[in-house]
Order: sequence, then structure tokens, then C-alpha cells
Amino acid sequence: MLNLVTGATGLVGSKLVEALLARGEEVRVLARPTSRIQHLRDIKVDVRIGTLNDNATLMAAARGVDRIFHCAGLVSDWGVLENFIQTNVHGTRNMLAAATRAEVKKFVFLSTTDVYGFPGTPAEENERPSPRGFPFADTKIEAEGLIWNHRRRVGLPVCVIRPATIYGPGAEMVVTRVVEMLRRRRMYLVDGGTHIMGLTHVSNLVDAMLLAADSEASIGQAYNISDGSKITWREYLYALADLTELPRPSRNYPRWLAFGLASFWETYYHSLGRTDRPPMTRMFVEYMGTDQDFPIAKAQRELGYQPRISFDEGLRQIGRWLRQTGLLDMREMA
Repeated sequence: MLNLVTGATGLVGSKLVEALLARGEEVRVLARPTSRIQHLRDIKVDVRIGTLNDNATLMAAARGVDRIFHCAGLVSDWGVLENFIQTNVHGTRNMLAAATRAEVKKFVFLSTTDVYGFPGTPAEENERPSPRGFPFADTKIEAEGLIWNHRRRVGLPVCVIRPATIYGPGAEMVVTRVVEMLRRRRMYLVDGGTHIMGLTHVSNLVDAMLLAADSEASIGQAYNISDGSKITWREYLYALADLTELPRPSRNYPRWLAFGLASFWETYYHSLGRTDRPPMTRMFVEYMGTDQDFPIAKAQRELGYQPRISFDEGLRQIGRWLRQTGLLDMREMA
């Protein structure tokens, strides 16, 4: 079976490519001209160079493919709205057109539980999307709308995967960035770090994506995916600080104050025309200040999904990766 993976140089896409190859399946990837792809060529993956806005390349990449895993996207709590629209909305629309032309057997879309709008209460898959003015989440909502409309119009066999907080070796938002903030003594807690993170180890996520791709029952369905744990931000941050031998965060803000500070920083950066990330963002405060508790019962029931990587094993993997990459050595510079 031939699989096309977009975003194959990213955290999820790269792990998915490895898993597909381990199953003996053929893999084709779409990579941007600026991506580092030599390792993909070394493992005999069919690499197609192009962007999500290059329709000719997308059509050629999708030709003859059985399944498409659309993992490519702009994922960040900060950035220029137009960039999110171009990648997450227009890119998805173009990928859907290519998939329809190629008559693929399954189109698996990597979305996010952020589409629920950070309700702070358990949200099942039939919960209505709730835009909050965060470019990443809002454009994922729009992209999902395109997918469901496409399904209704042309019958494309689609499936949407909504992971909660993705972590693991190489995770930017909650590993490398957090380690850097710990190193610079800039990490903080919200509400004492008592809220559930909704941790989703990248390998568990890939397992769920493969189960969804293999299942006929997943067509036309969306699935929440997490590790099913109740690990809090305080537990995670303290464990990561201890792992890296860096001081635990000591600053703590109530959610209302953290959100206000983040709003101030965002307004200030916008007024200066700055595109770099401010010290605090509203979206990251929402990650830390609301429970990311999304039931995975539907995936367990319909797909047979069972998280196999525990929190302790996930931390061990992160520790090995940090040592291998030399990021742990940077603590001496603090």
C-alpha cells in the first residue's frame, strides 16, 4: 500500500513515516524546498519537493496513492494570521482536491483538540467547534469545515484525528521551548500548575492514526487522542526540571492575571510590528490555565486504541533525546 505523508519532516510526520516503513508499507512524502530531507532519501522514501500551494506538485504526489496522511500545518501559539490561513486552510483545500483527483481510499487529517476552544471541561467529538481568535486553532476549525464539506459533496473517505498536547523527543512547544524557559528562569505556573495537560505522546498519536487509517469504521469520523492520563502542568514541569537538573519554576499567576499579562504582551508586540514570540501568549495561558481533558473512549471503542507509552517512559525518551542532541549541556550556560 502506498501512503503519502505531508509534513514528514515534522514531529508527527517523521514518526509516522518510520511506523509505516516498519510495517513494510511504501511511503511517499511531500517536503518543502527548505526542509532537510537527506535522511528521508537515505531510507528509500519517495520524496516530492513542493509546497501545499503548488497544485501541480500536489496532484503528481497524490497520483497512485492509496492513503494520504495530511500532517503538514503551521502549529504555533503565535504568528501572522495570513501565514496560518495559507498553510492550514488553503493548503488543506488544495490537498483535498489532489486526494479527490487521485481517488484515495482514506484521507487522514491531523487536527487538534484546540478546535473546542479550551472549554476547561471534557469535550467529546460531537462538541461544536468554538473559535477563540487564536490563529492556529481558528484555522484548524476552518480546515475541518472544508474536510466535512468535501466529504458531503464528493464522498471522500476522510477521518479527523484531534490530539491534545503532543509531547515527546523533539516536541517544540512543551519540550525544547520549556527547557529553554527553565534554563532562563522564565517558566511560570498558572493556577499553581493544577490543570490537566492532556498529554499525548507522539508514538501513541501515530498508533491512533494508523488504526484510523486501517479502519473502515473511521470514515467520516473524528477522534480525540491523548494518553488518557491526568498529569498536571506542575507534575510535568517539575519532572522536566528535575530531569534537566534545572530549577523548578517558582512564579505563579492566577489564570485571569496570566491572561491579562499575555494580552498586554501581544498588544505591545503588535504595536511594534514584531513577529517574534512575546514572553507570554493568550493561547499558551489557555493551555496551562484550563484542563485539557478530552475523552478518548470513542477511539478506544471504535479503533481499539490503547496508549502504550506511559508518562514515565515518555520522560525517559525525552531525557535520552536531550542528551543526544546536547541540549542538556546548555544548562551550564544558565
